[in-house]
Amino acid sequence: MADFYSEMRQMAEELLAPTSQGGLGQGSIVLSRQSSTPGANPWDPPVITTTTETLKGAVRGVSKELIGVEVGGTVILASDRQAICAPPQMGYTAGDTLVVDGVPVHIIAVQNIPAAGTVSAVRFIIRG
Repeated sequence: MADFYSEMRQMAEELLAPTSQGGLGQGSIVLSRQSSTPGANPWDPPVITTTTETLKGAVRGVSKELIGVEVGGTVILASDRQAICAPPQMGYTAGDTLVVDGVPVHIIAVQNIPAAGTVSAVRFIIRG
């Protein structure tokens, strides 16, 4: 069964590639993570580094079945969107943001597809 999901992951990466690379993906989707390390001295400001990864994916509105549903303490709005992407190499941690066509958006929820086993794709519910 793991081979099936590995093949689905490869297929998702190919289909969600940007149109310039023969895929169906649209625009640019970048996963961005900021981390900070303390300065050399206690009075020095922390050093902030940003790590980014361009994702292969497509963004569209959320399905009507999700509108009004509470996910992780947040109610999904009709103006929210979902980004279906190939799994990011750097993974996902709370506090990460997506940058869609140059505009940072908040990640409300993250769902692995499938929920267990080898991840073929990731669904980000985003707002902004």
